[in-house]
Amino acid sequence: MTWQDDVIAHRRALHQIPELGFEETETHAYLMDALHAMGLDPVVHKTGLWADIESSRPGRTVALRADIDGLPLHEDTGLTFSSTHPGVMHACGHDGHMAILLGTIARLINQRDHWAGRVRVLFQPAEELPPGGAQELIAAGVLDGVDEVLGLHLWSEYPVGTARIAPGPMMANADSFIVRVFGRGGHGSQPENTKDAVLIAAQIVVNLQTIVSRRLGAFEPAVVTCGTIKSGTTFNIIAESAEVTGTVRTFSATTQALIKREIEHIAKTTAHLHEAEAELTYIHGYPVVVNEAASALRWAHALEGTVTLKDDHPSMGGEDFSYYLHHRPGAFLFLGCAPDGEIFPHHSPHFLVNEAALPVGVDVLYKGVRSALGVAQDLQRP
Repeated sequence: MTWQDDVIAHRRALHQIPELGFEETETHAYLMDALHAMGLDPVVHKTGLWADIESSRPGRTVALRADIDGLPLHEDTGLTFSSTHPGVMHACGHDGHMAILLGTIARLINQRDHWAGRVRVLFQPAEELPPGGAQELIAAGVLDGVDEVLGLHLWSEYPVGTARIAPGPMMANADSFIVRVFGRGGHGSQPENTKDAVLIAAQIVVNLQTIVSRRLGAFEPAVVTCGTIKSGTTFNIIAESAEVTGTVRTFSATTQALIKREIEHIAKTTAHLHEAEAELTYIHGYPVVVNEAASALRWAHALEGTVTLKDDHPSMGGEDFSYYLHHRPGAFLFLGCAPDGEIFPHHSPHFLVNEAALPVGVDVLYKGVRSALGVAQDLQRP
């Protein structure tokens, strides 16, 4: 088998055993076996693990991160190596991230006499489960002694052979909210004696859409999405209470604070118009992913001739890789993996990864390490 075949084989094996955040026991065991086979002795924290690859000369320490958890979805891809865990699927590319990192480890070990310093490889649980696994590993010491941290994410919107990396924001603040409405229930035939929580909740949902369109400047990116409305018990009872949940995506603390204030103001004043009450619970999620300029530009320069770099806007998605970048300089990259044929979005039960992107990912991560360590000479592939 070639090294490319090994990377794809890792991905297919890991794709079959997806597990939810902090439950990744089979995945953890697979990774432990793979790292032991390469002569590494990992540090373990819950289902996460990390290990150091030492060169023959002293130098900087660069960390590489891959996330390892799956999603609560029933896979519907038709792949011969589909999930063997009912109701759980790798639908965001984390199986590919692990495979790419394992391939990068093999290359770094094979060429360890040709670079100076240390590379810490870390496999992080629970990226999909806020508050996430990154903070757990940081508290356990995964960044101790680390000078720079790099990560990548497979991106189905981009074709294979393309990538995006840029200084500044790459992914958004990912917050959530709950609006609870308290009215007065009653018989469906006598609305005049009630304070209809369903009606009030519906009006709150509509009114929240004016925040981005009327309270923010035209060039300030933000999203306010209402995902659920929960209320009522049967067709002829006017509901006494209702609950609206949603998400807010922003790039600045100022906009984040403004939207939070506006949600609360709209919810309470809309309810007040109907002589009812509303309360807001606002949950700050993963903070914005901000690439350090020097790291991002070095990595981008190192990728010339390896991939075509796309000039695109930041993603409104969220990522707990942001926590690493709050503690250390570094960069995060999107790697194209669009399949042939129909492209399904991330978190879809039909999500597919073009496996041709995986060897590209090894090249991309490897060159990111080289740029961060200041290694000038080209290293041969294993």
